[in-house]
Amino acid sequence: MKDARAEADTSAGEDYLTLARRFPLSAVQVERDYTRAGKVLNRLLGRPGGKLSAGERDYLNALVLLVEDYERKHAQMIFPRPTPYEALKFVAEQSGMGPTALAKVLGTTHAMASLMLSGKRGISAQAARTLAAHFKVDAGLFI
Repeated sequence: MKDARAEADTSAGEDYLTLARRFPLSAVQVERDYTRAGKVLNRLLGRPGGKLSAGERDYLNALVLLVEDYERKHAQMIFPRPTPYEALKFVAEQSGMGPTALAKVLGTTHAMASLMLSGKRGISAQAARTLAAHFKVDAGLFI
């Protein structure tokens, strides 16, 4: 007669194998596999109450590692780094900041802030540090 723990281990193993049959755990190398892996992750993570068996948790943890590895290798292709101008324009728009407010943050003129927002004026290292402190982001975003 099986005890409860042995029965739970068998059930967890079956859950793992069922998932592995649907989407085998191997290196994610192409976008199609990345998309399929994302769908599997969403199904597992989107469960009401987040309840997963031990086997499902093990499978999920392994799949997350494979997806993270793919994202690390392909991050440049998926998320190109914005230019300093694009970064400034984005954070300013998201915070509802126009040239006047930006000029106050930087301690400069409205005209200078407007030129920075339009990409016609570069962002100095000091301005990048000030912007980073204000928007709570890394200064490298603006350099």
